[in-house]
Amino acid sequence: MTPIIYTLMALAAFFVAFQLITDTTGFLGSMITMVGVAVLIYGAIYFLFLRNRGVSGGSGNEMKKYKQAVKQSKQKYKQPTPTIKKSPLSKVASKPSANPKRNRKRMNAPHLRVIEGNKNKDKNRASF
Repeated sequence: MTPIIYTLMALAAFFVAFQLITDTTGFLGSMITMVGVAVLIYGAIYFLFLRNRGVSGGSGNEMKKYKQAVKQSKQKYKQPTPTIKKSPLSKVASKPSANPKRNRKRMNAPHLRVIEGNKNKDKNRASF
């Protein structure tokens, strides 16, 4: 099957070259006509079928739901912005703490959970 396809492609290239040499204006006219028809067909298909699908391929209702979910997620996880601004004098007056590790705020991880159990059991690994 492949030799037949290569033969057809070679004949098409030969015909295009022959037409370009013998009748240049007719060839260019026919090429412009083909490109124009292709643009018209693509434009009709786009405006009739593809335009209403949206960028992601989903419906408008799905896009509204997605945008609402993104908005809710941003509201849930946004960091609170401090509204109190310190004056330059208060920066000098405040003392740095002796242990910076104690002042660090612990982060809550909602996906982690403490499981209560017997904490007083001693593990005797030698018996295994």
